[in-house]
Amino acid sequence: MLKPKKEETKINAFLGKNTNFNGTLIFDGLVRIDGSLEGNIKTDDTLILSESSKVKADIEAGIAKISGTFTGNVTAKEKVELFKPASITGTIRSPLLFIEEGVILNGTVEMSKAKTTLKEVKSEKETFDRGKLENE
Repeated sequence: MLKPKKEETKINAFLGKNTNFNGTLIFDGLVRIDGSLEGNIKTDDTLILSESSKVKADIEAGIAKISGTFTGNVTAKEKVELFKPASITGTIRSPLLFIEEGVILNGTVEMSKAKTTLKEVKSEKETFDRGKLENE
C-alpha cells in the first residue's frame, strides 16, 4: 500500500532573526529562515519562512511554508502553504496551495496537476480491484 510522504520535522539549517544573507542557498532537508534573504533558494525538500522573515528571491522547493514577507517567485513540486501574517508579492507555481485566512497575496497563482496524489492511487486501485472481481 502506498503511504503519503512524511514531512520532515528536524531542522537541518537555520537563518536567525538578525541575520542577512545575499546569494544562492541550496540545501537538502528542512531549512527555516527567520532573517532576511535576497537571492535564490533551491531544494527538493522543505523551506519554512517564519513570521519574522523578509525574503526577496526565486524559490524552487519541494514544499514551501511561508508566514513572513516574501517578494519573488515560488515554484513548488509538492505544495505551498501560506500562513498569517504572510504578505506575498509575486508568482506561486504549485500543484497544491493552502492559504490561511489573513494572508495577503498580491500576484499570480499557477496550478498544475500533481503527478500522482494518494486519492488518485486509491481510486485506480479500486477500479483495478473491481475489474479483477468482475473477471473472476
